[in-house]
Amino acid sequence: MNLRMGILLPALALAALAGGAAADTGREYFERGEYAAAVAAWTPLAESGDRWAMAGLGHVAAMRGEDEEAARWYHGAAVRGHAAAQILLASAYLEGRGVARDPSRAYAWYHIAADNGHAGAAAARDLAARWLTPQRQAEARALARRWLTRGMPESP
Repeated sequence: MNLRMGILLPALALAALAGGAAADTGREYFERGEYAAAVAAWTPLAESGDRWAMAGLGHVAAMRGEDEEAARWYHGAAVRGHAAAQILLASAYLEGRGVARDPSRAYAWYHIAADNGHAGAAAARDLAARWLTPQRQAEARALARRWLTRGMPESP
């Protein structure tokens, strides 16, 4: 994990775990550093589609260096509208952490998170734009619109 993500990930994790009544027990375990208990609490919830639990499992996997697993859980939460997970998945695409590096997909996920009202998403999207031509930025915005209107991608 690079220094920027080492600083960014804990801050985003707090946002990722900040809500969702069904996942509160897992969050409490997580905050006490009882990660195995958090995973045990979140797994059945995540498997039934709870986006907060998915985001929590993604964060635990990221902390363990299990980048593919983290991306899979972040993706599950992201397609269900979890803005912090959308940011974390976008960052994974930008850096090629657990998924193939793809600045266009990163830009699209940042764009979706910005539309969801995530406070830092627009700034992150604008930073990601540095890796894309104006044409590729337009294509990434079109990709985001297509996902929102025709359905989200099934896997990261």
